Amino acid sequence: MAGYMIIEDMTPVDALYMTIITLSTVGFSEVHTLSEMGRLFTLALIIGGTGLFFFTLSNVAVFFISGEWRSHWELQKNRRMLRNLNDHYIICGYGRLGSNVAGELTAKNIQFVVIDIMNDQIQLARDLDYVAIKGNAADENVLKEAGIEKAKGLVAAASTDAENVFIVLTARNLKPSLHIIARADCEESENKMLRAGAERVVLLYQSAGRRMANMLIEPALAQYLDELSDTNKLDLQIVQFVVNESSPLQGKTFREADLYNNYQINVVGYKLPAGEVHSTPKASEVIQKDGTLIAIGEPKDLKILKILTRGE
Repeated sequence: MAGYMIIEDMTPVDALYMTIITLSTVGFSEVHTLSEMGRLFTLALIIGGTGLFFFTLSNVAVFFISGEWRSHWELQKNRRMLRNLNDHYIICGYGRLGSNVAGELTAKNIQFVVIDIMNDQIQLARDLDYVAIKGNAADENVLKEAGIEKAKGLVAAASTDAENVFIVLTARNLKPSLHIIARADCEESENKMLRAGAERVVLLYQSAGRRMANMLIEPALAQYLDELSDTNKLDLQIVQFVVNESSPLQGKTFREADLYNNYQINVVGYKLPAGEVHSTPKASEVIQKDGTLIAIGEPKDLKILKILTRGE
């Protein structure tokens, strides 16, 4: 438009008309006979416009054919889901252990983010509609991108103990109140991870050995505990809730609360604020502030217990 207005002294409407009919190659008549300079300008406009059109078309075709659109769409979807996360968990490492943790959290409808350094693992997680971030989980920026400030807990499930130590150390520095569970292969690594900031360390071979021994000695009990913890097999869960100051349960005895008859909730343990655990709380025992109730029940009933303990 500017070229036609300067070279041919056209009005803005005439210049717009000439530009559109030239670039669209519809072949309508010119506003007036063009000068030699105007014709050269028109030729340049046709060549440049056509070249730009085919260049854009080829890039769009490559974008769709190569599958780059899918990566772009998944990235945007990931970012939207990340912004909506709150009180979620972060799984660092999507190997055999991390993928199983993700599966368990999915079965319980709990939000989480997966972090892994391998493209293949990230793609596997995204194929299951998990929120996944490619990067080193020991990097502060990656953990911040995963929303560590709003996260409730973190699982360090990388392939080596050294990686998990760095992940725990970085996460603890970023959020001192974060609940952190770490995986370890060697017993020697347990103390290092605890010193780095992990609250619990799971020794895989030790845990597997203990479970196999229990299955060998008490197979029926081991099977019952497995079914109890498996949401897909049995609609029962074991949970624990801390009693808040505003809770109506505070100051009542277990007999007065009568959780089993009122809500079909079976209290199987009670942890005092000082840390002492009573596996079978007496009916006369008083429920204290900051005490922890350990209960078994159906999810809908346990949701009521959660509301009661929080005093909502």
